[in-house]
Amino acid sequence: MAIKQISLNPEQLIDFQQWKQVNDEEFSLWDYLFGVANAEIAIAFTKLFLPDIIEHEGGIFLAETFNQETYEQWKAKLGKDMTAIEKVMNHLHIDDLLPGTEKVGIDNLYYLGNALSQMWTSRLKSLYPDRNFQVTCDRDEYTVVVAFCQIL
Repeated sequence: MAIKQISLNPEQLIDFQQWKQVNDEEFSLWDYLFGVANAEIAIAFTKLFLPDIIEHEGGIFLAETFNQETYEQWKAKLGKDMTAIEKVMNHLHIDDLLPGTEKVGIDNLYYLGNALSQMWTSRLKSLYPDRNFQVTCDRDEYTVVVAFCQIL
């Protein structure tokens, strides 16, 4: 199975480009991280890239966004189709989560979404090695959505 390669477009990262102008052409994204990031933000991002997962009534869900009331509403609407419930409850619009996404371009959001989907795939496989999951990253001209569900 080939890994899908999605390219980052640093030209659309305006803040990075400003830092690069002040420094030199060899200024890298790692140099940029050293200048603007901090350990707390990096640690917080681990919860996005390696999210906590919960199991509920045989379904697998993102712990951060799981809500019992919402689950019951979807269960009433979709019945016993756990895959359908998971698809609805385990989707994340990247632009709803992170500020400033309109500035980086949809291609870079798609790059981020694909990175998330690869990390979520690894996370789910490590937590549930005997289960199969479908992790997707979809885009249109305005948004990128990362989602997962079990393949039952």
